[in-house]
Amino acid sequence: MCAAAYILGRKYKILFEDILFGEIFALVGAFIGAHILYGITYADAIFNSLMEFFSKRQDISRLWEIIYTYMGGMVFYGGLILGLLFGVMYCKLRKIDVGNFSDCFAAGIPLFHCFGRLGCFFSGCCYGIESDFGFTATHSLTPSCNFVNRFPVQLLESGVNLVIFAVILVLFRKGILKGRLIYVYLLSYSVARFFIEFLRADTYRGIFFGISTSQWISILLIIFATIILIKKNKRIEINEKM
Repeated sequence: MCAAAYILGRKYKILFEDILFGEIFALVGAFIGAHILYGITYADAIFNSLMEFFSKRQDISRLWEIIYTYMGGMVFYGGLILGLLFGVMYCKLRKIDVGNFSDCFAAGIPLFHCFGRLGCFFSGCCYGIESDFGFTATHSLTPSCNFVNRFPVQLLESGVNLVIFAVILVLFRKGILKGRLIYVYLLSYSVARFFIEFLRADTYRGIFFGISTSQWISILLIIFATIILIKKNKRIEINEKM
């Protein structure tokens, strides 16, 4: 992702150091956010476990076990949201144009995610629903995924991210929607993710009213990205007429 952002960043004369440290800054936020959102999906279990821990005065090792069990995993959306916020913070600290900086990463994020989902496929996590079309895992790290023919939803999402990467790259090179490409990414990925979720079978991410946690977040991001794009486009149109 850093290499892609650096290559694109040369168009805006963004220093390699800023690309590198900006990405590190964002990755720290992404790591924290991904674990936090994973923990939120287990909020009830964490609360009950903590109440039992304090009421029974269990050994401190039990507290570590609770944290590791219910916050040890990661959820992409949590990492994406907090990672973007940390990226904005870095831009503010370094006084870098947020629009130009985010344009450079708008293509890199789906490319990085594309390879990440390939990793999910080979490790057997984030698996799909039972299906006649697909693959049967036998060495998945997730026991419930094994010995059942499942739809390769990880490969589908990987392909979708690759398409989004290609589209954003074309828009970037042609100077279309300059300073707004990160919202294009958020909108396009959120729409795709909402429908992809119906093909996933790992319900540990939380289900509310038949909609998963990631689908609720997708809905919010679709609304957010759409509103911001409309506002920014109108502002640009007004400035061009002046």
